Amino acid sequence: MKNRKTLVATGCALVAILLISTMAFTLMQGRSQPGMSPGNLDQLINYPGMVLMTRDWDPGEIQTEILQLDLGGTIRGIPVEGANEVRQKMTDKGYLTGSFFDITWDLASDIQVVSPDGLETAFLALLKGWSNTMLPDGTKALIAIGVNMFDGTSIIQAATTNVLPPDQMPGRDPYIIWNAEPYFYVQYWWWVWGYGRLVYWKYWWYDSHKAPNWFWGPYWWWYTYLKAYSIVWRWWYWYWWHWYYWRGWYWWSTYWPYI
Repeated sequence: MKNRKTLVATGCALVAILLISTMAFTLMQGRSQPGMSPGNLDQLINYPGMVLMTRDWDPGEIQTEILQLDLGGTIRGIPVEGANEVRQKMTDKGYLTGSFFDITWDLASDIQVVSPDGLETAFLALLKGWSNTMLPDGTKALIAIGVNMFDGTSIIQAATTNVLPPDQMPGRDPYIIWNAEPYFYVQYWWWVWGYGRLVYWKYWWYDSHKAPNWFWGPYWWWYTYLKAYSIVWRWWYWYWWHWYYWRGWYWWSTYWPYI
C-alpha cells in the first residue's frame, strides 16, 4: 500500500511538472526569450539572423497593393491591423488627404528572414514611405508596415518628424528653433498588434544633429510598453526595426552638417 501511494504521488508530481513545463513553454512562445531580442543599439541595428531572400516589388505591384491598402487595409491579402487608424491619424494631422497614395512608397519588398537562433522563419512583406505633404514647420510623416505572411501578424508605425533625409531637408537646419537652438523631434504612433490600440510617444533633442542614441530610445520605450502590458513580443520585430533603421533612418547617423 505504501509503495502504491508513493507511485501515485510520484505520478501526480510528474504530471504537474509536465503541465507547468507545457504552460511555461506556451507562454514563452513569441515572448522575449534570451537571444531573441536586442539588448543595445548596436544589436538592434545589426540583426544577427539570416536573410534568405529579398525581392523588390515593381511599380505596378506597389500601385495594386496600395490600392488594396486604401480599400480594405490589406497587404498581399492579409489585413494590416491599425492601417485605417494610422491613416486617419495622419490625415487629421494634415500629412495625408485620406489615401495611402499620398505617400511616396520608396521601398516595398518581400523578405524571408530566419530568427537569431535559426529555428524560426518569417516571410515578410515590408513597405516604407514618406508623405508627399510637408507642413509649414518643415515636418513630414514616415509610415512603415511589416506583415508576416506566415501567420498574419503585422506592425504599422507612423512617425511625424522634422528629421528628414538630406534631399528632403528644407534647409541646413530644421525650421523649428527653440531658444535660438535647432529643435529635432520624432513623434511615433504605433498600432499594437493583438492589443487593438494606437499608442503615441515623442522623442526630442536640442542644439545638435548628433544624438546617436535616439533610435534606441523610441525602440526601448516601445519594447517596454509591450512588456508592461503583457503583449506578445515576436522575434521578427527585431528584424523589422533593423530594416526600418537601415531603410528609413541610417543617414541620420552619418549626416552631421555641423562637423
